[in-house]
Amino acid sequence: MAKLDGKIILIAGGAGNVGEGIVATFLEEGATVIVPSRRAEALDSLREFLVTFDSDRFVGIVGNIGQLEDVEKVRDEILQRFGRLDGVLASLGGWWTGNKPLTEVSIETWNQYLESNLTSHFLLARTFVPILTNQKSGTYTLLGGTAAEVPLPRVSPVGITAAGQLMMVRILIEETKGSGVRINEVIVQGMVRTRVMQSHSSPEWITPTEIGEFAVWLASDEAYMVSGSILHLNQRPR
Repeated sequence: MAKLDGKIILIAGGAGNVGEGIVATFLEEGATVIVPSRRAEALDSLREFLVTFDSDRFVGIVGNIGQLEDVEKVRDEILQRFGRLDGVLASLGGWWTGNKPLTEVSIETWNQYLESNLTSHFLLARTFVPILTNQKSGTYTLLGGTAAEVPLPRVSPVGITAAGQLMMVRILIEETKGSGVRINEVIVQGMVRTRVMQSHSSPEWITPTEIGEFAVWLASDEAYMVSGSILHLNQRPR
């Protein structure tokens, strides 16, 4: 029996380069997976990548998780179609390639990364954690990166918003104690070997499938004892 047979899982950020491998891993383990994306073409590309899987267990919804109206639309569609939600995997946000010190970051860039890397996580948690706590069951896992804990120079929009994500998870852990909901953050150390990065990657880089396998385990009943934790996935030793 697959680890997630019959479970309804929302993967926010599942239409990206890292997300596609994670979504595939959840489908392999029997979950029905809902993926919202602001771009319809990204969902079309994901469907092509997932062509070997049961299409009835993949639901793509066009919507921007950084906008309250769209997040509520995703929530309403999930509840109307399935009546419940068993888990959320939050893999939202992006990396900044501006390579500038904090004092030279534009207001436009700052606001852009607040929305994509922090407001989106706030709206996701604000909308879906109450569903899980009302059910008195479910999992909420946030995928973060090294920038949440290490002050990396010249990428301040990423580091500051990642640190905000980490604190948000810690607060959610405290606020949901005793609710029956398991909340964790997984910090992925270093680079990820995606299809796009394949020709430039290093053997020690972790893969989306490996991230997905760990996230699947956290979402499964096997991990019933793991809650309120900040976990780290490390790269392979050289």
